[in-house]
Amino acid sequence: MSERSSNALVSVVMPVYDAAEYISDTLNSILSQSLKDIEVIIIDDNSADDTLKLLQSFAANDSRIHLVNNSHNIGAGASRNIGLKIASGEYIIFLDDDDYADANMLTRMYDHAVLLQADVVICRCQSFDLQTHSYAPMPWSVRVDLLPQKELFSSDEITHNFFSAFIWWPWDKLFRRQAILDTGLQFQDLRTTNDLFFVSAFMLLAKKVAFLDEILISHSINRSGSLSVTREKSWHCALDALRALYSFIDSQHLLPSRASDFINYAVTFLEWNLNTISGPEFDSLFTASRKFITSLDIDDSDFYDDFIKAAHHRIIHLSPEEYLFSLKDRVLLELESCHSSTEKLQASIASQEQVLKAREEEIDELSTSVAEKKERIDRLMERNVYLENEYQKQQEQLSKLQNELNEAVQRYSALISSLSWKVTRPLRVIKALIARKM
Repeated sequence: MSERSSNALVSVVMPVYDAAEYISDTLNSILSQSLKDIEVIIIDDNSADDTLKLLQSFAANDSRIHLVNNSHNIGAGASRNIGLKIASGEYIIFLDDDDYADANMLTRMYDHAVLLQADVVICRCQSFDLQTHSYAPMPWSVRVDLLPQKELFSSDEITHNFFSAFIWWPWDKLFRRQAILDTGLQFQDLRTTNDLFFVSAFMLLAKKVAFLDEILISHSINRSGSLSVTREKSWHCALDALRALYSFIDSQHLLPSRASDFINYAVTFLEWNLNTISGPEFDSLFTASRKFITSLDIDDSDFYDDFIKAAHHRIIHLSPEEYLFSLKDRVLLELESCHSSTEKLQASIASQEQVLKAREEEIDELSTSVAEKKERIDRLMERNVYLENEYQKQQEQLSKLQNELNEAVQRYSALISSLSWKVTRPLRVIKALIARKM
């Protein structure tokens, strides 16, 4: 166990399990954050591969890392609770061991939180497909249309469809640590879906919520061995999380304002679980889901749209076999729709390609015309320069001739004056003699 960092602005809590293949990249994205005043609390959940050795190497070279080694596997939820207990930062974020944070993620979120004195800041995220190595935005992770149009707001101001406003995972949210401690909330000790209750319950109570409209973290998907792709082993966890959340809403006297929100979310969430689980556990999940939804005493007026109403009808009124057949029919319809959309898209692409080709030909013609005009302009410019030079020469020649003319006029004037004096001299002598005699 390494020495703890002190005076951390942000505590990063990260449960890790059998992550030797990718944990170095994840940790490098955290340790290279532009915000340096952080502590990184890593809880190795009794990994069976070389994860612990790698973590120990990182911890030996960076005093900001606080490494905890669980003696037995307790799961991500319980491991996060250990990290929460020993964290010291003003703010805290819970990351997965395969998330990749933007280099400025913690700086941007912390600065935004401090500026607004927020209890929680939520950023945007994107997915990174480990199979195709491609990124894709996840705009549905924050439903801006459901949020108040202000920088800082209370959860009470999300007046409609609260549970669709965000996704209830923790890694795109920076929490004020004291605000968590004040609620006494902890992550559930579940194999999967262990974050839904904690995050949604905290958000229900949050009075100072801020949204930062920037993509600051990439969430890995399609990773082999991920618990999310083996949910049939813990099919009941989704229902355990929903039951805990419903009890919490009731205990906080929020049912009058949040019952319909919860009903719509529960139906949607359980249908997603039913549609994405496989194996013999499907029947167990289906039966348990029907029992839970029936207990909510739902009326048709509670539903926000016909899609959720139809999902509720399928779960309540169909048998497990009928549900699967309806799912197959819906998948086939979606495939047909996708096929039709693909054909239309391909036709549209072909049409756009023709338009693009025509535009390229037009651009080529214009480019040729422009080149010809430019060549002509260049020739005219050269001619203009030549004429300007000739004009300058003519001006200089004219100036020279003008000077010569002025000199000739001066000489002529001088000559005329001299001749006039000589011609009139006898007359001046006679005039002088006459003047003496008189």
